[in-house]
Amino acid sequence: MKKVLLAEDHSIVIKGLKITFETEFAAYQLQIVRSSADMMKLLKNDCYDMAIIDLHLEDGDTLHLISDVIRIYPDVKILVFSGNPEELYAQKLYNAGIKGYLNKQSPDEEVIDAIRQILNGKTYLSDNFKDIITSRKYASTKENPFDRLSHREVEVLNLLITGKKPSEICQELNLHASTVATYKMKIFTKLKVKNVIELTQLTSNFR
Repeated sequence: MKKVLLAEDHSIVIKGLKITFETEFAAYQLQIVRSSADMMKLLKNDCYDMAIIDLHLEDGDTLHLISDVIRIYPDVKILVFSGNPEELYAQKLYNAGIKGYLNKQSPDEEVIDAIRQILNGKTYLSDNFKDIITSRKYASTKENPFDRLSHREVEVLNLLITGKKPSEICQELNLHASTVATYKMKIFTKLKVKNVIELTQLTSNFR
């Protein structure tokens, strides 16, 4: 039987996707993991047609792992299914090679359509993301300023705007305090902001 790997740690999302696969994709077996460590272990030991990955699991962010998954397992089609905004992450992840990005607030019909298209070998672009890449604000600035950030800098940025303290970021990303401080300084410099308040305002302007 064909297999799809779901890397997700929210029970309500897991239940919803299990029902979706039972009713819409019965030919596929859905296997579920809640951590990035388990995700990498199953990918190494089994073959999957598709992986549906949240950007944040029990043991931390998966953003920095996605490019590795694409490089090591090129036959696995990746759909990122996240509560994080497409405006900050989608373009960078599409450039890395994912086949789709969906916000967890997407309606059931869109989720089913995205999964079906990706399983059929297509790339899925949500209407929201299409609007993002064709909107006037991007045409006028000619670039998304967040594209200047590395994957790790985006991870740190996301934690900063959710109110995490540097000590909490150190623990969550397993980084030294000096490393987090360096990432924070680089983020502020690249985005031309002076503090977390301005950073949060900037991210809000691109939503």
